[in-house]
Amino acid sequence: MTTRLNAWKNLCFLDPESVLLGLRDIATTYPLGEFSYEFSSLRRRDVRQFGEGRQAALFCYAMAKVVGAPVWFAQTEASDYDVVARFRRNDIDHYAPVQLKELVPAQVNAEASLQVELDKLTKYADSGDLVVAFHVNRDVQLELSELRLPQGAIAQLWLYAATAPDQSRWVVFGDLLGSSPRRLDFVYPGVEEGA
Repeated sequence: MTTRLNAWKNLCFLDPESVLLGLRDIATTYPLGEFSYEFSSLRRRDVRQFGEGRQAALFCYAMAKVVGAPVWFAQTEASDYDVVARFRRNDIDHYAPVQLKELVPAQVNAEASLQVELDKLTKYADSGDLVVAFHVNRDVQLELSELRLPQGAIAQLWLYAATAPDQSRWVVFGDLLGSSPRRLDFVYPGVEEGA
């Protein structure tokens, strides 16, 4: 653990709000609709790291609202996580490995199911400190009480999703494995609260 923690301290951490504002600026400035869906949605292999960065930024921005302190992230591919999140509390830096998952839009895979994706989390059986963040990237009604959750495999499970078609409003649910999961609504950075 000490070796891993020392390695994490040397990562390049990014401010999620700055990342999201930059991506929103690109989306509103350039004619992304003229490009293929795979490119404009950041799914194509050569731009996929930016899509993963956006997911990480969205999740960490939401988590900052949950913990009441800035949560920064560093992208790093490891055996069971995609990013490392960092926040500071009582003058101590706290780190968490985060595995990013996505319930993809219907146009990518109409048959995709959140339950099927959750069932796959059992492969992380030795990841007691792993946080899994699911981007629910489609319009779907979820009955959280009906989901079979991966007990004992991971440390925390969070879901986040856009609640407005223009992705100006979002919601995060979690920790679904904890004793009192909660819902928190938030707005995309740079969007007026009442707009």
